[in-house]
Amino acid sequence: MIGIILIIISALFFQGIINRTKSICSGRKGPVILQPLYDIRTLLKKQSVFSNTSSIITQIGPTLYFASIIIALLLLPFGSYPALISFDNDFIFFIYILALGKFFMLLTALDAGSSFQGMGTSRELLYSMLIEPALLILIGALSMITGYTSFNNIFKFF
Repeated sequence: MIGIILIIISALFFQGIINRTKSICSGRKGPVILQPLYDIRTLLKKQSVFSNTSSIITQIGPTLYFASIIIALLLLPFGSYPALISFDNDFIFFIYILALGKFFMLLTALDAGSSFQGMGTSRELLYSMLIEPALLILIGALSMITGYTSFNNIFKFF
């Protein structure tokens, strides 16, 4: 449980540290490290606005995408702490749950009713096409090296 809390805390500060470092390296003062948190607070105060041409997919897609990421996080061990959800071949489920989230994100992008929907979706698919096979091969190779098919056992091996 502490691993999940550390992941969330590091995710909140990581983007602020990156933006601040980039600004300092380019000779600017840049935003404060907590700027992403201020942005999240501002965004949470706003109400949702949906296009007349979009369907229910636009409303539920981001929630399903976020839920798939949370489920994927529950499958990963953190340091010496085991994963909260663990079973044989859970690395296959990990890949599929992330693919399901990506599917709903792309479906939401295509459903938005914008003239730029195809361009953004194709860019996202390009990155997925390049990265996801490498991720699957990496996890499969770790599974073959260790002889285990569960993330807990794979990462205990190293």
